[in-house]
Order: sequence, then structure tokens, then C-alpha cells
Amino acid sequence: MRPIAVQELFRLWSLQAGPVFTLQLGAKHWVILNTAQSVKDLIVDRSTIYSSRDLPSTLVDDIMGGVSKGGGFAFYPYGPEWRHLRRIAHGGLIKKKINEYQPIFDDRRNTLLANLWNEQLTTSTSTARDGFSLTRFIEHYTMTSILAIAFGNMCNFDAGDPRLHQAFSLTERTAAIFGPAEQMAEFFPMLKYLLPNRKQEYIDVRNNIEDFYGGLLAEFKERLQQDGDGVEDCFIKEIMQNGELTDLQMMNFITVFVGAGSETTASTLEWMIALLANEPGVQDKAYDEIQTNVGPFRLPGPEDESSLSYLQCVIHETLRLRPPAPLSVPHATSEDDVYNHWRIPKNTTVMINLHAIHKDPVRYPNPNVFDPDRHLDYVQRRAPQQRFSQTIDDRPHLAFSTGRRVCVGIHLAERSVYMAASALLACFRFERQDEHALIDVDTPKDLRSPTFAPSPYKVKLVARHDGVKDLF
Repeated sequence: MRPIAVQELFRLWSLQAGPVFTLQLGAKHWVILNTAQSVKDLIVDRSTIYSSRDLPSTLVDDIMGGVSKGGGFAFYPYGPEWRHLRRIAHGGLIKKKINEYQPIFDDRRNTLLANLWNEQLTTSTSTARDGFSLTRFIEHYTMTSILAIAFGNMCNFDAGDPRLHQAFSLTERTAAIFGPAEQMAEFFPMLKYLLPNRKQEYIDVRNNIEDFYGGLLAEFKERLQQDGDGVEDCFIKEIMQNGELTDLQMMNFITVFVGAGSETTASTLEWMIALLANEPGVQDKAYDEIQTNVGPFRLPGPEDESSLSYLQCVIHETLRLRPPAPLSVPHATSEDDVYNHWRIPKNTTVMINLHAIHKDPVRYPNPNVFDPDRHLDYVQRRAPQQRFSQTIDDRPHLAFSTGRRVCVGIHLAERSVYMAASALLACFRFERQDEHALIDVDTPKDLRSPTFAPSPYKVKLVARHDGVKDLF
């Protein structure tokens, strides 16, 4: 029997129990929101009540060092301290700062294209015919991009650098802590005494985080002390100049920043390539748009994004159909509330089922169909400098969540996805091995992980024209 993802199970339950339902899971009380209206009513309109967090103590205390010691601000309960740290993080991630990081994106995507090109040249005839996995190339792009934005040129790691492998390993080990066994122990505290004690494993992860990110921070501070003016602008330099954070807080900022930014962007790009390989007409339309508005002699840049409406639609539709975190990060209530005559107690976990919202047939006709054109009106109406809002009515999807806990790195994520997507489509056609769908798009790669990545697949790359190599 094929496994079913939790978000799909919740969606099916909502069709029977109603758009908002409650789960009593042992000691935990969950409320699942499956419609845009319920998200607007609670997460947006009552954001002062529904903007806290309730996450496993293993993550907050053992992995991030605990709130009292300056643990990851993304996991803080809602309040003055969280708002203060959020403002600091936001200052390093506004659109103006993202534009200053543009040379990093240019360099990283050129490396991505060169790595893919070289892989094609060195693979055997049979491998080229059967295709190959792009996962490690995409992960290298997302991880090195985010590390270079965090620390500058000192983190332009080559593919074989052992420190880069360490960064991948830390991200994977931390994500695995969201697994079923740990969640079950949160639901039923008695299991903490029955299941194997993994506390030392979590402490080891914590020590590795301190060794890796703490080491990078120490190296950066030394560079800054030796030649402050010569150190390029980067995220850690921005928040360090604020002067309000401890080394532990800065280290945890970067841990969350790198982990969340690399995993989610990689997942989005992998899904986009899989979906486009299944829809050759869609990718050809996106390629034709690039040729018309940019031409064959250079790669699209950020200045071209507003003229590539259909490409923007492709990205939006990928994020709608396959949001990287389909259940978002759990919210929690900070006080008792009543909604539609239902009492929602303080400290209730509130889950936003983005998967169900994005498959609402009223909001998205034929929701299971990959149809970028459905977002064309939104893209053409939106002014290039329009500010991102926390509302839900004027947005094509909720992949970056909403309300006061909306993803603080949204502009960085959008730029990273756009730069890679535009370059890949300008250079290559993605082809399947045969006439069958490339992957079973409803089955996740790993049910243990909070990020919904596709199951492994291979794709053939075909250069769009003879001059592709000259573009990078």
C-alpha cells in the first residue's frame, strides 16, 4: 500500500469533518486549518493570539540551546523578544540587501550550469541516454549560495570541500529530528521513558553546529578585525553591526538561516524540473519567452524578471502545487480564544495545511493540474516594487506562510529560485526517459522530513542551442 503524506490525509479528513477540525493526540491539542478563510480569520486577523510557537523541546532546547540562552529566534514564543530579533533579521533580508548579494547569485548559478555541463561531458553514453539525478548539483547551488550570502566569499566552497559536506550533514540531521518517533514522544510523554533515549544524539548535533557555524563565525570575526573595510557585505556582517546579539544568537541565526534557506529552495527547484519534464509544452513556452525578451546571448538577470511573466507563473505554480513545507511551521495560541463557537485553549498547536488550501477547487480550478497560466493575472497586475503583504487575498499561494510569522527570507528565496530557474530554462530542455510521468508526484522522498521533496528521479538534459556553453 502506497504511503500517504500527512498533509493529504488531513485534506481528506477535512472533506468529512469540515475545513477546521481538532485532533487530540495524547497530551497535544491540534487545530488544523484547511481553508484560506480560516487562515485569514485566525493567523492574519487574530495574529496577536495565533503567532506563538509550540515545538518539540528537543529542537528548541537540545539543538538550539534553549530560548533562555538565545536559541533560534524562529522558535521563540510570540512576544517582545521575538519581535526584536525578527526586526534584526529583517534588516539583513530586505530587497535592497538582496540586490547587494546579486554577485553571489551570478557566481553560484554559473557554477551550477558549469557543473551540469561537465557532468554531461563526462558521463557514459548509457548514462546520458538514461539521464542523471540533478539533486546534488541543485543542493550545491542552494547551500553554497546561502553560505556565501551569510559569510561572504570565505564560503565559496567547491563541491568536494569537506566543510560543505558537514553543512549538508548538519541540515539533514536536524531535519530528521522532526521524525515520527520524536513527535510521538511529544504527544505521549510516557513514551519518553519507553523509547530509546536520544538526548546524547541531539547534544552531539548541537556540538557539531557549534563547531561548524561557531568556527565560521570566529573566522569571520577575525577577518573583520584584520580588515573591516575589505570584508564584503554579507548577512552576518549586517547583523553584527547591529551590536545587539551575542555570539550564540548570531550562530543560531545562521543555523536557521542556512538550514531553512537551502532545503526549501532545493526542494522547489527539484519539483519545478520534475513538473516541467512532465509538461514539455510548458517549458518550451517559458524558453520562448526568455528568447523573446532576453535573447540567446546572455542569461536572464534580475532586471529581466518583470518581462518574464510566464516564468514567474511557472515558479508560482510550482510553489502552489508543491510547497516545500506543506504544513508550514506549527503556530500556537498565546491565550484562549473562541472561533465559530469553538473554544481554542491557550497553548493549542495550530497547523496551516497549505496543501489543502492550494488544492481548493474554488480558489484553483482543476487544482491537480500544473497550469502556470492561472497566475498570469496576478503577475501582470503586480507592480515590480509592490511590497509583500501578510494578507492572503492578493497572493497566488501561501508557500511562504502568512501573518506575523511569514517567512522572513521570502525575498532571498524568490531571488534564489528565479536565478536558477531562469538560467536552467535558458540553457537546457529537461526530458523524461520515456512517455511515462517522470515521478509519482504525490509521494514524498522522505516521510520523516518536514520538507516535502520529490522522490528520486533522473532527467536528460539537452542543450537549447550551440552557444549555451558561452553563457556561463
